[in-house]
Amino acid sequence: MCIDMAKKNVTVTDVCMRDCLGRFDKVRPDLEISVAEGAMLRPLAESGLEMVDCYRTDAGNFCRDGDYVTAFAAINYAHAWIGCFRDLGLFRMTDYRELFLELDSSDSDVSAVITDERMAKYLDITTRARKKVVIAPPVRSFDRKLALDFLERSDSFFRTAVGYRNDGDYLRAFAAVNYSHAWLDGAARMGLFDVDGDDVLFTLYE
Repeated sequence: MCIDMAKKNVTVTDVCMRDCLGRFDKVRPDLEISVAEGAMLRPLAESGLEMVDCYRTDAGNFCRDGDYVTAFAAINYAHAWIGCFRDLGLFRMTDYRELFLELDSSDSDVSAVITDERMAKYLDITTRARKKVVIAPPVRSFDRKLALDFLERSDSFFRTAVGYRNDGDYLRAFAAVNYSHAWLDGAARMGLFDVDGDDVLFTLYE
């Protein structure tokens, strides 16, 4: 697919990054683990929070290095982890909306381009991760329903990413594909998916 560069929304600007980081940092202090101390799921919730903060740190570091594209991927990934654990009931947060739905692609003197190659690479990585996934819980179990719900959420974000990409909106497509992968990643960490111990495409619990 070849789209005229002049018609594409392909740039991650410093304004866009400040906006995404600002929105994230505004909601992060309100994020709480909803599982009681000592409960069996508490360590899983804590590990999810650790991943959220780890990817936020990565986003800041990439920003300081001037790599806005990878920083943009990281902050959307961090935010998607919040949504994933929130929807499972492990996090408590009242105000949550995907960052790419709020994006303001304002003009800026400092920007980085999401190339066709980078867009294709991230879609391919998530596609490979999706193919690796095997539903782990047994048929007719509650956890299987959860796993299927997570898979559908990931697939929905992926379809959204492809739709934006086809419309030439690489900025939102790039964000959405990171949400898609994060939902696969979160489910693998929770044990809803068997990914054959792949710790390259996934960030496993141990």
